[in-house]
Amino acid sequence: MKKRVSHIIALLAVLALVSCSTKKNTAFTRFYHSFTTRYNVYFNGIENYKEQIKTMENEYEDNFTDLIYMHPAQAYANPKDPQPTGSFDRTIEKCQKAIQLHSIKKKPRRNSKKMSDPKYRDYLKRDEFNPYIHNAWRLMGQAQYYKGEFLEAAATFLYISRHFTWMPDLVAESKLWQARCYIALGWLYEAEDILQKINNDKLPESQNNWFATVNADYLIHKGEYQKAIPFLETAIKSAPSKRQRIRLTFLLGQLYEKTQDPARAYQTFGQVISMNPPYRTEFNARIKQTEVFSGKNIDKEVKKLTRMASRDRNKEYLDQIYYAIGNLYLSRKDTLKAMENYRLANQKSTRNGIEKAICQVTLGDLYFDRREYVDAQPCYAEALPQLKEDFPRYDLLERRSTVLDELVVYAQNVELQDSLQNLAAMSEEERNKAIQKIIDDLIKKEKEEAENLKREEYLAQQQGPQFNSDNAAKNNATLISGDKSWYFYNKTMVSAGKTEFQRIWGSRKLEDDWRRRNKSGFSMSDFAEKTEGGGGEEGGAEFDENGMPVEEIPDSAETAAADDPHKPEFYLKQIPMTPEALETSNEVVAEGLFNMGLILKNKLEDYPAAIANFNLLEERFPENPYRLDVYYNMYLMYMRDGDEVTAGLYRDKIRSTFPESPYAQAMADPHYLDNLRRMSTEQDSIYEATYAAYLENDNRTVHDNRAFMEQKYPLSPLMPKFLFLDALAHVGDKQYDQFKEGLRNLLERYPQADVSPLASTMLKGVAQGRQVAQGGGNLRGMIWKARLTNDTTTVFNDSVRATFTQDLNAPHVLLLVYATDSVSSNQLLFDVAKHNFTNFVVKDFDLEIMTFNEISMLVVKGFSNFEELSHYRRLLDNSETFRYPPGVKPIMISEDNFKKLLEGYSFEDYFLFLENNPQPTEPYEER
Repeated sequence: MKKRVSHIIALLAVLALVSCSTKKNTAFTRFYHSFTTRYNVYFNGIENYKEQIKTMENEYEDNFTDLIYMHPAQAYANPKDPQPTGSFDRTIEKCQKAIQLHSIKKKPRRNSKKMSDPKYRDYLKRDEFNPYIHNAWRLMGQAQYYKGEFLEAAATFLYISRHFTWMPDLVAESKLWQARCYIALGWLYEAEDILQKINNDKLPESQNNWFATVNADYLIHKGEYQKAIPFLETAIKSAPSKRQRIRLTFLLGQLYEKTQDPARAYQTFGQVISMNPPYRTEFNARIKQTEVFSGKNIDKEVKKLTRMASRDRNKEYLDQIYYAIGNLYLSRKDTLKAMENYRLANQKSTRNGIEKAICQVTLGDLYFDRREYVDAQPCYAEALPQLKEDFPRYDLLERRSTVLDELVVYAQNVELQDSLQNLAAMSEEERNKAIQKIIDDLIKKEKEEAENLKREEYLAQQQGPQFNSDNAAKNNATLISGDKSWYFYNKTMVSAGKTEFQRIWGSRKLEDDWRRRNKSGFSMSDFAEKTEGGGGEEGGAEFDENGMPVEEIPDSAETAAADDPHKPEFYLKQIPMTPEALETSNEVVAEGLFNMGLILKNKLEDYPAAIANFNLLEERFPENPYRLDVYYNMYLMYMRDGDEVTAGLYRDKIRSTFPESPYAQAMADPHYLDNLRRMSTEQDSIYEATYAAYLENDNRTVHDNRAFMEQKYPLSPLMPKFLFLDALAHVGDKQYDQFKEGLRNLLERYPQADVSPLASTMLKGVAQGRQVAQGGGNLRGMIWKARLTNDTTTVFNDSVRATFTQDLNAPHVLLLVYATDSVSSNQLLFDVAKHNFTNFVVKDFDLEIMTFNEISMLVVKGFSNFEELSHYRRLLDNSETFRYPPGVKPIMISEDNFKKLLEGYSFEDYFLFLENNPQPTEPYEER
């Protein structure tokens, strides 16, 4: 025996000497490199691979609130999801080493006696002669996939399928891996093409289970859950590990739930529990069972969940437990019990994650369906920052939250003023007791919040320095969304900030001086133009060095008490104790009821609630200043509901009480209803024509169309836009007094219109002595003279001019500038990207949409100098597929000069520089 072993060792030594080069292709070299590949390099790689796969599958925490991944590696395709652990670098390194050192490409010496054998001739045509090297290629592709390098893995498997054609099972397996890489990349069409072809080409029997796994993955990504179920069932039977079998079984239960098969879903989640899974998986399987429970008696399930809530190990999951109990009651239409448990789930939540957000959305939906909008608002507002934008119904939830934010401002104002008026009506003793109770409750709440904050800070410190108390909220929002963009471009962080603001200050209307109770959006005195006298103060009042009237300097102690919510003075100063204060309070209530009615009617289409608010407004304040608008909106709602008799009563009220109003004049037309119906279809086309006429400097048409609309459709919701364009057209006519008068008319008639803030900015600019932009046409005056800033855009000239530079060798950008809302930004972006992809295979350009109020632009970056940009511009101008949309103006500019524009300078400044410094090459401005 010893002699035989020594012979083998000697033989191996000889083989090592004669077979170390891959430039030889003999039986000895093939044996040597195959042996070395298998038991040296490949062995180390496969052991690391198995270890990392086990780590990844065991340690990954799935998101059970949505469909879980078939494998944790798929999470790499979505950076916003929790990322898996495990490093496959060593495996890839070993495979690359095996291929580099042991791949045999050289053809063997031909044996003329075997050339008549077809198999031998096919053997000579091979690209690889190491009989084991294909395993290294396959393992490298698999490691690349599990590392998240899906594109690299797809390329590896494509290489295998093309260069190992004599191994049909390997080729089929590689094509399936390639399809799975495409699925992870979101290339479903390419994956479908591979799956169909491989199935039609008679799939090897050895690959049936792997085909079922990949095909199930494809169908799930495509949303065809019913078709995916039988393939997933096959994949479960062939799962390579227990952890994968548990994961796929849980996913199967979710698919049954998606396909409205609660009985099978309940049974499948029970199978997960019986497989002795990790506790977190078992817990979520039990929760899922409650969501799909279809039995008649839920008492047993409720008791089971209640017992779970009493266990210490489940304290972290109390929110999910009570949410599940709420689901059981909701399935039996017991809405009150369901809402009670959802509220309890929110109170018990300690993680503020996706689970709590889903509970809040569910509770918010119930409140919304019951028309309890004030209670629904905080549910949506707190949930949105925790949700990703691909969450189902995200857009609808965001719209609801925005509308309810606006509604709650007025609802809370009404509630606050009513409470203050009730306090004013109390005796002094009762009032003081009520205020003291408010103070006591506040102190108790602050104490509880302080204790919670200490606990959160302690937990944050345990998790690491990035969770410090100052940045915890910010980091939490970033981790949830995965969005690291600037704060105001990060929707998640903005929503979180809004929620925090409302927690501290309450809901507030978005306006100047929001801290003040009594204010208006603007005053015509703001637009009084400056005179040489300047002063404007009557009575010669004296002011201290801080600008405060001397006689009105408050006592510091009184001021401190009045600003401290722990002192009675803080509340007493808000109570309307005088007739003037009571009148102001009633104005706030009336404004709130009116605006609540408008929001309920126009944005929520809840006509009964809107009518109730308008009726309450009329009942409490018969002479309120909103009567005309109330009557008209009541008329519209009753007409919408088919109650023409009641609608007629409100029409008669308008004509008798407000005979000179636009509403009464419009209703005097016997064809008023027909005009009203036509208005919705005609107003858009008339406005488009008016806007086009403005851009073409056809100011007469602009004025005529505005006059036509005021005569034919005076109640058009687009009337503010017509008035705004009409005022701007006077600038082109050099009729500056009419321009200012037109803006004043707009602000007086429509103070809340979307164009009113810009009109207000313009009039304030005139009042401050700024010069109205002149010459160059309407578009030039509207766009080229505008200042590009991050806060506002104005149309007035300043005396300060930017210092631009002229450097044709500096990096350049192309700006496609247009008036905001005149062009579809997304369509323009798509068309330019398509042009780039078609004409530039190697070169890549960055595209970015930038908006500055009325100005928008598509920025094309990536040009090293002006010459490169000129070449690009020629191709773009002469393209057979791309056409500049009307109103889009291309501008070629260096990056340094573009930065000057972004600092607040105008295109007019830049064009003036070009006029004084003409370019020797193509023009920069217009086509």
